[in-house]
Amino acid sequence: MSDRMFKIRILFVVIAPFVGVLLAAILTWNRYVFLEDLVLALVLHLIGLFGITIGYHRMLTHSSFQSHPFIRYFFVLSGCFALEGAPLDWTATHVKHHAHSDEEDDPHSPLKSFWHAHTGWLFDRSNYADPKEYCPHLLEEKPLVWINNHYTLWAFATFIVPFLIGGWTGLLWGGFVRIFLTTHITWSVNSICHTFGNRDFETTDESRNNWLIGLLALGEGWHNNHHAFPKNAFHGMWWYQLDASGMIIRVLEKLGLAWDVQRVGQQTLEAQRKRGVSMHENMVELKRELGEFIDSAREELVKKMRKLPPKRVAALRLAHETTLHRFSEIQLHLQKRRNMKKAAIERRRREVAQLLEVAKQRMQGAAKV
Repeated sequence: MSDRMFKIRILFVVIAPFVGVLLAAILTWNRYVFLEDLVLALVLHLIGLFGITIGYHRMLTHSSFQSHPFIRYFFVLSGCFALEGAPLDWTATHVKHHAHSDEEDDPHSPLKSFWHAHTGWLFDRSNYADPKEYCPHLLEEKPLVWINNHYTLWAFATFIVPFLIGGWTGLLWGGFVRIFLTTHITWSVNSICHTFGNRDFETTDESRNNWLIGLLALGEGWHNNHHAFPKNAFHGMWWYQLDASGMIIRVLEKLGLAWDVQRVGQQTLEAQRKRGVSMHENMVELKRELGEFIDSAREELVKKMRKLPPKRVAALRLAHETTLHRFSEIQLHLQKRRNMKKAAIERRRREVAQLLEVAKQRMQGAAKV
């Protein structure tokens, strides 16, 4: 598929449901809305959203539980109806998100921009991960690969089914309006839950627990809990954290239709809390040291520039300003981040050292000319 066709497809997924919502609002204003269509939209919305939260996310991406093939592929097909991409592509991209959460290689970090995290990332093909790299084990599952390879069929079915059930108004509410709700609620986990909310655990990213998204996204909004314990089948870890997807998994487990359900014990939970506090304290110190190193590097370059003849300064000004701008970008990133991976801080330290050395060599060369 060409880049142009790819972006047209993404535009359709983003814009067409929005247009459908506007049309539905106009019809509602004119009292041209039927209870049957609203029920159809709600039922299909829950099927698709549970397909994402239970099927794509907790089952495929994190192997939080195992289940009977019928249950497994029911949830996978339900996820296809949400129109959020083929299961293997979705899974690989989410694995990539966890591997690089809120770093440069994160497909949808709000540290780039809130818009990027919510929908902007969808338009850049480089943000999508290769299943061969991020979930190769799933490529050995033939029924899953077959479903994945026929994703276009399921994408058409997500519009055909509501039309066959409810006609044109069924298509409007059970198709376009429902897809708008499902996708934006899911995308809100990427954007809102890495920006707004509280943190019960210290992690190396900016994940947050957000009660509203927790309610709307059937438990996915307890995102900080999830990033602290990715394999845990239950994102809501306390009684007041409603997790509808976790409730479904519990029911399946009691019925013998789900097993190897991953849980977090009290001992593991407390160990994570202590480890998180220690990690945060270490990160604060490492970020402080890196900030001081950048300040020192900036001051050194400024002093060296002042010693150069005016003509040489003019020739180096663009490169000099670019280097200082990058220093400021790194410092701003450090200010935005509560926690980071130690390797990410070390990578930035090496980058600053390299930029400093290149700039010094450039100035030495200019002074000799």
